Amino acid sequence: MKSTKRCMIIAISCLSLVPLNLHAQGLSITAGLGFEYFDAPSLSQYLNYAAPGSITPGTYTTAGQFVGACEYPISGDWSLGVELGYITKSSSSSGQAGQLQIDYSCLMPSITLRKIVTGENFYVKFGGGIGYHFGYLGATNIYSNAPTNYSARGIGLKFDALIDTKLGDNLYARVDGEARSEFIGNLKASDGSDLTFLDATSNPQPVNMHLSGIGLTFGLVYYF
Repeated sequence: MKSTKRCMIIAISCLSLVPLNLHAQGLSITAGLGFEYFDAPSLSQYLNYAAPGSITPGTYTTAGQFVGACEYPISGDWSLGVELGYITKSSSSSGQAGQLQIDYSCLMPSITLRKIVTGENFYVKFGGGIGYHFGYLGATNIYSNAPTNYSARGIGLKFDALIDTKLGDNLYARVDGEARSEFIGNLKASDGSDLTFLDATSNPQPVNMHLSGIGLTFGLVYYF
């Protein structure tokens, strides 16, 4: 009898050392939209050359952002996820090639790892992600309607902090703030030729999609 009581006391003592997560999350899916405020030095120089007035070199610009994600807790304090982000923007202006419509975008699949802080009816998460990302640019002469498409690829990094606030039994609202750096290489046509612009000395320079910025997205999360 004494042995049984001693075992129960030891078991209770061990349990008291384990943090109880009464609101533990499960698998979740997320969809959201927002904006990215970013600087892309090479791209802005090209736009200033091809479509003057659409963006000033050395300044930040805003683009729309869409996000979809799936996340799963790998412990009581950490979650691992897969995220797909998409940034897109259009510019148009009279330039060296006449009336131009320029559309550019980044497709950003990433693996994310986040620290979870659990509260009553909410989750706060801190972390980031890394992935192999893709950049696209299409330039269309409005009069000829003949688009020329370019693409690039490279590594991208993000760091973020977000909060999920409970709306219903399994439904949460999410606000996500991020800082991002993209090391996407030179934009190339299908034949392998570089997209270029003429610099101040009239020398052709390749256009890359390196960018850095901050973003804010709003979305919905469903926990299973």
